[in-house]
Amino acid sequence: MFIKRFINLPFFVLILFISALCFGKYVDISIKSNLYSVSILLKDLIVFVLPVIIFSFVFNGILSLKNESIKVILILVPLVCLSNFSGFWASYIFATPILRTGIISISELNTSSPLIPAWNCDIVPLIKNDLALISGVVLGIIGNFTKLKFIDKISSRLNAFANFILKKIICPILPIFVLGFIIKMQHEGTLLLVIKEYALLLGLVAVLAYGYMFSIMFFLSGRDLKETFHKFRNLIPSVLIGLFSMSSAAAIPTTIEGSEKNLENKNIAKFIIPATANMHLLGDCFAIPIIGLALMVSFGYELPSISQYFIFTLYGVVAKFAAAGIPGGSALIFVPIFESLFGFSAPMLTAITAIYVLFDPIATSSNVFGHGMFAILFERLYKKIFKRKNIGS
Repeated sequence: MFIKRFINLPFFVLILFISALCFGKYVDISIKSNLYSVSILLKDLIVFVLPVIIFSFVFNGILSLKNESIKVILILVPLVCLSNFSGFWASYIFATPILRTGIISISELNTSSPLIPAWNCDIVPLIKNDLALISGVVLGIIGNFTKLKFIDKISSRLNAFANFILKKIICPILPIFVLGFIIKMQHEGTLLLVIKEYALLLGLVAVLAYGYMFSIMFFLSGRDLKETFHKFRNLIPSVLIGLFSMSSAAAIPTTIEGSEKNLENKNIAKFIIPATANMHLLGDCFAIPIIGLALMVSFGYELPSISQYFIFTLYGVVAKFAAAGIPGGSALIFVPIFESLFGFSAPMLTAITAIYVLFDPIATSSNVFGHGMFAILFERLYKKIFKRKNIGS
């Protein structure tokens, strides 16, 4: 029992990470390229089946809402907007006084040669995640209104199939999936580069993002520190997937599994996580503004006033619904916002994108943590509004 509990994904990742740092330089580059290719292949396969998982869980989750489906959706979208909005303001309120001291500055970027995959299968999903999400919501609502039994049977079978993919296929391959991305970071020196040249800025982003979400989870856990860490421990595998793969989408299956342990009603995890994964990105609400504000200080710009930043947050909340599912994609959609509102120069726009890519592991891992925290928040709010324990009860 001890060995089974000890040898888990976090333990494997730690061993792989230490091994890569110590012995990675002795591994032939062709082996590294092939390992990286395997990880990309596994990531592509996870992303390929992800629309099926999203559709199945959202479809089943909406059906379980029964007559309350419309009400829940009307609560969910404003809650996502409010959470993102609060994250933007928390980053501004806590980061601005620190940045005004001038102890954090942006230096010139110097990155190593990228590791090129030895081969690439270019597996493209048949349908997009957002289409799977919308289809699941629409068909679930139709099923609730029509109350046809065969729809419930289809939903149950799809849900069982999605759970089989999640627990019997995806979870066992996660250590192999992570290995190639760790090798990539070691080869390019990305992690050591960030620690060496941007340690203070990275630390500010990590402390504020994780501290903010830990604080919310602490209150959601009845101000019980032990229970707070217990809930976070259940999310560690998904946080690590986000850290090394830089893909919150790839972490969705593991996030669902971890969130199920934190919730009284597992249906909430299967519905909320897929439904909000691309638009509720709390880590980005800290990483992008803080990097942008640090650049303003380094380039001699005045930090934005409260009214200016308020406009920025409104744009930011809307932009979250258009976030690109690629490393650095969130920063790209903010480039025109920084340019139009704050007058960022071309070098600053290039720098914010490049630095965000370096910070993407921390931003993505905190995004994933935010998904798990948000599921707990939604469950608490749902129980208060509808005065019941379970969805559809």
